[in-house]
Amino acid sequence: MKGNWKKWLLAGLMLAAPAARGATVWEPKLRFTAEERYDDDLRLGDGEAGGQLMTKLSPRVGLEGKDGRLTLDGFYAADLLMRHGSGKVTLDHRAAVELRHALSRRLRVDSAVRVYRVTDPSSLPRDGLARSTSPTFFTQAALGFTGRVTERLDLRTGYRFEAVRILESGQDAGYAHTPSVEAWYRSTRRLGLGLEYRYQAFVFQSAVGQAHGVAAGLRYRLTRPTTFIARAGPVRYSAPDGQEGGWVPRVNLELYREGALFDVGVVLGHDLVGASGFANALWADYAGVVLARRFTQRFSAFGAASFFRNGRAPSRDWGVFGGSPTVSQGYAVSGGVEYRLGRRLSAQGAVDRIAQVGVAESAGAGDLTRNVFAVRLVVTPW
Repeated sequence: MKGNWKKWLLAGLMLAAPAARGATVWEPKLRFTAEERYDDDLRLGDGEAGGQLMTKLSPRVGLEGKDGRLTLDGFYAADLLMRHGSGKVTLDHRAAVELRHALSRRLRVDSAVRVYRVTDPSSLPRDGLARSTSPTFFTQAALGFTGRVTERLDLRTGYRFEAVRILESGQDAGYAHTPSVEAWYRSTRRLGLGLEYRYQAFVFQSAVGQAHGVAAGLRYRLTRPTTFIARAGPVRYSAPDGQEGGWVPRVNLELYREGALFDVGVVLGHDLVGASGFANALWADYAGVVLARRFTQRFSAFGAASFFRNGRAPSRDWGVFGGSPTVSQGYAVSGGVEYRLGRRLSAQGAVDRIAQVGVAESAGAGDLTRNVFAVRLVVTPW
């Protein structure tokens, strides 16, 4: 029975409980990561030159629920980072809940909430937020309803919310509210055509900026595991009083492949974003690629690269390479390998380089370039 107590417990509950067709199955999750790393980020050493060794411990608890219509996945994780050189200890928090529920054969609801409180803004899931060396609070939430109008036509309404606050004196939170409605028509088994209207409200320091945008979309399945998605259209930005508005182009290209041995994801685009913690709205250039290759059941490799460039909306200052004081840019490159020692234990090695150049309007945000070398053990008891 050792090591299989959950199976025995679930079996007992199934025998003791009355029969219920489609009953939800709940499964707890636990993962613990122990990492030793070298990080040469100056701010993590309290301004001292050179890097230092660090120990990072990351327990993560979660819960999954599934039945014929419902899929729910939630977790909370803490990241405890202990610096051997300076003796400084920090604690970060991450949590998320995702839900997908088929209300009927024609109507589906999906939602997600993600919350981060980190001392290292470059670790956040959105590039361009590391404009300060201070801890940062970041949250994302989304709610959407998808209905099948006909056998070929789907209609979706959604709402997305983002909030960022730099946790230092005198800083205000920034918010972005984005409701949208879109229609997708399946022209063939491979080709889908879409049309979207999107509204954006950007709130910062009690000032509100607004944007209205329309976009045409295309979704094409190149092969069974590979899909290409494109969106493009104009966005009209209305700035708060005393600021200049204008037109901003919106382009988003995605290519992703999910296979038995090889996964790849590519994204490229230009858009209008908010919730930065320093400005009402920003234009953003972004690009990224993620790769994963499984060589055997035990050994795999992974890699990722991303680039971004942000400036105050609308698109006026493009001279980042000429040293514009209101444009920030950065990139990140990472790679690593994983070897599974058993069903519940794996070892990883990873290398990361992160470069972020802040802007003049952000105090203390100079060159935030860093290199990280890490080895870690990942234990998944259940």
